[in-house]
Amino acid sequence: MRRSSPSTLTSTLTLLLLAIPVLALASPNFVRRWHWYIADVGRAAAQLPDGGYIISGGMQVTTGSYGVVLARTNDSGDTTSVRQILDVDPDGGLSCRLTGGGYAVLAQSGGRIFVRGFSPAGDSLWNYQSTWGGPVSAFIPTFDGGCLLAGRIPDTAYDMGAIKLAADGHEEWARWYDEPRMFDSWAHGAAQTRDSGYIFCGESNDYTSVNMRLARIRPNGDSAWTRLYHGPVGPMLSDVRETSDGGFLAVGYEFDTSSSRNALYMLRTNSTGDTLWTRHLAPPGAAAQAAAMCATRDGGYMIAGSIDWGDSARAWLVKTDADCDTTWTRVVGGPWRENAADIEQTTDGGYIIAGSSDLSGGRMMAIKTDSLGRIGIEEPSPPNPRPLRLSFTPNPCHGFVLVSSLLTAPSSLRLYDVTGYLVLVHRSSSIVPRSSSFRLDLRSMPAGVYLLKLDCDGGTATRKLVVE
Repeated sequence: MRRSSPSTLTSTLTLLLLAIPVLALASPNFVRRWHWYIADVGRAAAQLPDGGYIISGGMQVTTGSYGVVLARTNDSGDTTSVRQILDVDPDGGLSCRLTGGGYAVLAQSGGRIFVRGFSPAGDSLWNYQSTWGGPVSAFIPTFDGGCLLAGRIPDTAYDMGAIKLAADGHEEWARWYDEPRMFDSWAHGAAQTRDSGYIFCGESNDYTSVNMRLARIRPNGDSAWTRLYHGPVGPMLSDVRETSDGGFLAVGYEFDTSSSRNALYMLRTNSTGDTLWTRHLAPPGAAAQAAAMCATRDGGYMIAGSIDWGDSARAWLVKTDADCDTTWTRVVGGPWRENAADIEQTTDGGYIIAGSSDLSGGRMMAIKTDSLGRIGIEEPSPPNPRPLRLSFTPNPCHGFVLVSSLLTAPSSLRLYDVTGYLVLVHRSSSIVPRSSSFRLDLRSMPAGVYLLKLDCDGGTATRKLVVE
């Protein structure tokens, strides 16, 4: 047997030691489910400064008894500590990061809003209890290290409302935003804007129909403007973000009358709330909805929610570019009925997702994916992939589509459905450097939205295709 020389061993060891920090840059991907009492529901997820995660949610302890829980994990998803607050009202469990790696959890206690702050080590720091009650749907960190909560506050006024808390838990301001044309209004999502103000999204009712609503809020809590939006059937906006041009993107769902199912809905406005466009994404044979959204470092957005086939449901991810065009979708989770409730991009470019599973009556769930929404070991990407020319006509198409591209090497053309499943592969093994066109037979494909992806010698191109 050949033996390595001492110098070779030293060189090898040095290379291994140098490689360790590089490998540590990518956090492990995982799926975790927790079950403590009768039922557990995941509501929020966040990455901590040490690379671990906070996953929070609500619990049903016994019949008529409820609690909230925070599970802290390391970067592999292994639980390192659990904090529970018992004997509170149902529907709590949202959490918010604080300055220095601490965090706060929100509950309802005695019909009033209750928040407890924790240190990075999990020790209790402070308690806050409002003078009002009301359901809270959004609990977000603010630029100054505090938190803002929004929902229908106070519950006696049936108005969209918010409370701003400082990092030490004291109340800075509380406001509610009356809409005279509506009898009931609710903020389901909230985000801080670049000017330190806020944008809320939600719904309003006028006794005859449900309307979507955006409210722009100044840093001190005063109202800047409010807008109502009509049109979709049964609409609901779940989350909202400011766009790079100062406008806003809100996501949720609407009832798709053509399929008699819910479809993911997107509303894009300018900086004053005027509608620029609306879109919906309706997976073939399934209902879909958006629950949460985060802006991504490439200028696009990641939307998380659920896709439901009736007999089963999964957490569903939809990635868009800066123009809000869909670039890929992914179904994640296990074989049970599951959904995503919150999502955040992680430092390695992947995503941490909080949600729920109906396994064992109800479990709190956390999913960590790579940058492409995969849970398995991340596959290496080609360095600096070259954009390829890819076009096709007609779009929408009926059965056949003419695909055109400039190819210089053997290639593969893959068609993915809106759930991210590969449904067709077309390969070319001997292509000379020239413009290539061919007809693609899609007569067997159900009507819907697809992604056509071309790979050739390290280059890639993806285009959206509609089959009618």
